[in-house]
Amino acid sequence: MNIQQESNQRQHKARWRGHMLPVIAILLLTTVWPATAAPPLGSAPDFAAIDAYVEAEMHADRVPGVALAIVHNGEVVKLRGYGQDGNGQPVSPSTSFILGSMSKSFTALAVMQLVERGLVDLDSPVQRYLPWFTVKDPLASATITIRQLLLHTSGIPQRAPQANSEAAMLQDQVRALATTALNHPPGTTHEYASPNYLVLGAIIEQVSGEHYDDYIEQHIFAPLDMRHSFTSQEVALQRGMARGHRYWFGFPIAATLPYEHDRMPTAAIISSAEDLGHYLLAQLNQEGYGDAVLSPTSMAQMHTPGVQSDGFSYAFGWRVGTIGGVPAIHHGGIVPHFRGKMVMLPEQSWGVAVLTNASTSFPLPIMPTSHRIADAVAGYLVGQPLSTGSYSQSTIYLAITIGLALVLFGQLAALAKLKHWQAALPARPRARVLADIGGEFLWPLLAAFALPLLIGVPWGELLRGTPDLAWWMIASSALGLLTGMIKALFVFQRRDTATQQLPRPR
Repeated sequence: MNIQQESNQRQHKARWRGHMLPVIAILLLTTVWPATAAPPLGSAPDFAAIDAYVEAEMHADRVPGVALAIVHNGEVVKLRGYGQDGNGQPVSPSTSFILGSMSKSFTALAVMQLVERGLVDLDSPVQRYLPWFTVKDPLASATITIRQLLLHTSGIPQRAPQANSEAAMLQDQVRALATTALNHPPGTTHEYASPNYLVLGAIIEQVSGEHYDDYIEQHIFAPLDMRHSFTSQEVALQRGMARGHRYWFGFPIAATLPYEHDRMPTAAIISSAEDLGHYLLAQLNQEGYGDAVLSPTSMAQMHTPGVQSDGFSYAFGWRVGTIGGVPAIHHGGIVPHFRGKMVMLPEQSWGVAVLTNASTSFPLPIMPTSHRIADAVAGYLVGQPLSTGSYSQSTIYLAITIGLALVLFGQLAALAKLKHWQAALPARPRARVLADIGGEFLWPLLAAFALPLLIGVPWGELLRGTPDLAWWMIASSALGLLTGMIKALFVFQRRDTATQQLPRPR
């Protein structure tokens, strides 16, 4: 077999690997079929069936620990911990977790408390309370209102600049918005953007004269008897907080990440399933905790849809839609190592909170485990069957991992056969050689810039929340660069050799 034939055969194998990769992924994804649990009972829910469902979902997705709370008609009717907390202890209802974006409802509640006290007007501009607040457009800065922040209609984008200093405070994050160009005119379009709630947190501090964390502890945690809720990760860890996990190629690895105290109003409140049971009772205005933090009228206003979004409406710190075919008020929370969701079915007086100590920023094509469990349990409580998804997170990760491994294997194989590539240079057209080298350099550029934009996860978040994919991209890009540089070196060496072999002029 000559060099050209060998080269053609290698190219054919490479094309075969590229074509077979999606086929392998599809075969893997279709090896797991939906499984439906026992049908729900007509009146009283079967809590044993719920336990079995939660444990099955945990096992399928390799979630280390889950905490569940269910409330109904003014009572906490179900509290349960499942699995391990990451510190060698079983999860209990009092084990605390970082809430992620579920923190927004606490911020909205605090704002509504200040509205009730006559200290804040929802339709007043932010600058009435924070004269120094500004975005890039001075005119828009003067028109953004409290209501627009609550509804995410201010025009502030999700990927707004942040204060990255380790010593950054809440006000530093708000001041960092000074260079932010709005994506939409204020009040025109809903765009879910966490910076809105950072501004609200700064307003709470300014109006109340208290630090945000002190305000939440004194005006929400204390009256609702939330004894396992915290605004300090250090204190929470001392009192048994779960250890979060990040997925590395489908397997959870424990990680205690730096605490984002400066982003607490939007993502960093810490609480337990037991405490969220109290919180849900208050949100549902049910006996025992109703009126403890807010009047029924103001609570209803907080839950009233204010703007339409994709598949739901947004209220103040809550989404409003349907779950199990009935009206629902809900919100999830995701940080790199924790996930959770709260669901309320106000017409049936049910509330569900689910907390998990594992997460990923990888944009998987299925709902996160915590969100899936919360929705399924809520649906079950109003007559829907408990059923698993078409395929598990672990199966998807397996397919992705095999795909990534095949790409790396192909790159390593190409690197090992560079001598063959060098030997085939004389038979290759120049355009083909340049395209070959350019392709090696193109992938690192795509990985560094285009891929993060495509999946909507910037590099900083990739390294923090999806370290497996981030380090694979780094390794794959490094192999591409190395292969491209060696090929370019071979081409230059050949040119130098050809130049030296030219006859010298006489």
